[in-house]
Amino acid sequence: MSKNYKQVSKDEFWIDESGTKIPYNRTTPLERLRERKIFTLFQKSQKINESLISFKHEIETIIEEILEASREANEVKLNGKGNFTFFNFDRSLKVEVSVSELIRFDDVALESAKEVLLDLVRNNIQGDDFILSIVEDAFQTSRGKLDTRKILGLKKHTERIKTKDMREKYEKAMSLIDQSISRPDSKTYYRVWFKDDAGEYQAVELNFSSL
Repeated sequence: MSKNYKQVSKDEFWIDESGTKIPYNRTTPLERLRERKIFTLFQKSQKINESLISFKHEIETIIEEILEASREANEVKLNGKGNFTFFNFDRSLKVEVSVSELIRFDDVALESAKEVLLDLVRNNIQGDDFILSIVEDAFQTSRGKLDTRKILGLKKHTERIKTKDMREKYEKAMSLIDQSISRPDSKTYYRVWFKDDAGEYQAVELNFSSL
């Protein structure tokens, strides 16, 4: 830590959030208590964070070791990017590895797809009423974010469109959606489970998702 987060009693002045120097003897017992205790919590949280990062690296190493052994034993190619579940001998313990691929949309291409679809709905609503509700729902945002599942779900309805002209326009919109997609990154999640006395799997809480 380059910044000194703790101010102590031997300091002649304490610095407040505005950068003002406050004589130590002008601080209250409550302020001094908070300074000590909050810094203690901060130090411990930093150590726990460092331990979690180290443990995540250990899990990654062990999983790769198991995958490599599985490749050799089964003579198959495993690229390590799929979803896997590993058990101990009596299946009282298991480790799950799941990969979540992040999907982002190019705003311009996606907006173009939306306009094509809305034009399709406005001019050809008769006989294909399902499109209106599907399109409107797919492009709704929640907390400013689009629902990737709903956007991609539009593609499965292509075969339901009866007329050739409408289908061509719909396929054009789906092509624009494909063009708008980028996959900049993926995240791998690790979950460790154990069986309780009732034979049910219980998760060991490890929040690696932000590490």
